[in-house]
Amino acid sequence: MMKKGKSLLTGSAKSRTSSLTSSQTRTYLKGTVTAKRVVIPASEVESKTDIHPLNPRNQEALTLDAVRDIFPSICENGVNQEGVAIRCPTTGKLLLLDASRRRFSCINGGVDLPLWELQEGVRDDQMLGIINDSQEVKRWSYPEHARYLLTIAERQGIDVENTKVEDLAAALSIGRESLRKRLEANNVELSMRKVFVDFEGIPNSFYSKLAKHQRALIKAGKEIDKSMAEFKKNLTGLTKDVSESQRETLDLLESFVVENTTGKPKKATWKTHKLAEFDDKNAYAKVSRSADRNMVKFEFSRIGSEKMNKIDAYIKRVLSGDE
Repeated sequence: MMKKGKSLLTGSAKSRTSSLTSSQTRTYLKGTVTAKRVVIPASEVESKTDIHPLNPRNQEALTLDAVRDIFPSICENGVNQEGVAIRCPTTGKLLLLDASRRRFSCINGGVDLPLWELQEGVRDDQMLGIINDSQEVKRWSYPEHARYLLTIAERQGIDVENTKVEDLAAALSIGRESLRKRLEANNVELSMRKVFVDFEGIPNSFYSKLAKHQRALIKAGKEIDKSMAEFKKNLTGLTKDVSESQRETLDLLESFVVENTTGKPKKATWKTHKLAEFDDKNAYAKVSRSADRNMVKFEFSRIGSEKMNKIDAYIKRVLSGDE
């Protein structure tokens, strides 16, 4: 049983990787685990590597949209951070503990995949510790983190189904509310989460709303899978920007749930449209109009002070009658 304050489960663990001992070997977990460097040729990545059963990353969620933050760089420059894998004694394949997204990018981009191959004798708990550190590349989604936590709990012999959240949180050395949010997200039906582009990459703030929508549909006697199949018919004309598309989908889903659980259409709300596309995924410019079109809001983020000053000056000229 791990001591409190030393959890591998909170998603904020500092790297336990030591410095390279040479150009071809390194150690993990304070020197207790050794690995050697191998490079899998692009043509063999798909056939000679696979995903380790302990790897919590949802492989079904991997699409080019899901790896949009790393795919162009990998195609142009190659993989600059090795993944970690262990060789399967039965098939001889290297089973990845992390680097699922890098593997997917290499397969689709025709790029070599560098890995640190763990040597024999590595225990499951050691592998889980290394897996936890892999979040330093990309954070897990709440459902992915929940599955990791549940794996740990089950390996500690905890009866997950019959253990209270606060007791489970104490056993795993994680905050009760942090655990509750992750379990709630994991309980949202996959069919509901999959209506989103890059569904494991949606903001964590979405999950409480999805759980609420799921409860409303169930209370109304609706089958989630059938309801989501029907809802997908509404997903036409979404913006190409993934983050904006995710927000639009959530708004459409809310309207769909209200209409299908109350029999009444959702009260008209503000409509939002993008004004431009930016290379920076965190930059945006959009305009929102109220249902009666009597109110308009403009929102800008990370567009640069020069552009913002020009927009500000232009609005002032228009309002003063000089334009």
